[in-house]
Amino acid sequence: MDLRQFNATPAQIEAAAQRLRYQPFVLDDDRHTGVAYSWLHTSDPVAAAEHEFLFDRRTASPDVWSKALDANRRLAAMYDGFVDRIVNICPPEGAYLDVGCNTGYFPVRASLSGIRTTVGIDPRNYTEAVQLLNQITGASAKFSVGSHDPYTHSIDMKENFGMEKFDVVSTSAVLCHLPDPLHFLTALARLASRAVFIWGAFMETEELLIHYNPLNRFTGRKFPNGFDEGTSISLGLLLFSMSELGFSHHEELKMEPEWMPECWLRPACLRAFLFWR
Repeated sequence: MDLRQFNATPAQIEAAAQRLRYQPFVLDDDRHTGVAYSWLHTSDPVAAAEHEFLFDRRTASPDVWSKALDANRRLAAMYDGFVDRIVNICPPEGAYLDVGCNTGYFPVRASLSGIRTTVGIDPRNYTEAVQLLNQITGASAKFSVGSHDPYTHSIDMKENFGMEKFDVVSTSAVLCHLPDPLHFLTALARLASRAVFIWGAFMETEELLIHYNPLNRFTGRKFPNGFDEGTSISLGLLLFSMSELGFSHHEELKMEPEWMPECWLRPACLRAFLFWR
């Protein structure tokens, strides 16, 4: 999202430079943010520190600046494509929820695209970031601290803004951090009255499989909830699960040339699906 088009004040842009890091935003002519450079051009993108997601033309090398700008613009274009499809299936007077929203890219852009009620939840408190984006862009997105709880297998929200269900529920790159992916899909389905959008890494097989990496020793979670880094389910299990949960129709969103490069999909099978009833 290019914030230059909204005529933000210098103070707002400086605040954005402090609060917007992981997701792809152009702040001004010299600065932009985003994780895509880490994904495409570093040896260990998982270990990248948050401060590495802010790029400044005045201090970065020309090579890093050029690669980072291209990578993060591709990520933004892909996110915009995802949100466009979500907006297409969500009625303007409806409600949309993004689970794992980070600083609110999806709900803010969906609000700007005309959806009346857009909500994002994340385990970290990004209230100030979402409020800042609303002030800059004129959006009316809402934020609540919330996440999937692997102990109760439910999605808990500190505030639901009076909503028990949402027309569309989305989640991006969250399944890989969960020890109970099928319970998570069930929790998403319970919240969605019309459609569910999912972007993540899946095994390319019709077999019904779940793959776990070794226990994550850094979160302090005991077995089995420590399996929360690099979880993946098979495409067969994803499609079977969503059908069992009542979403009998699905569409895979194909990667566009201006999105993240096709080579990035290997060896991981990163796919985006829209499921609807």
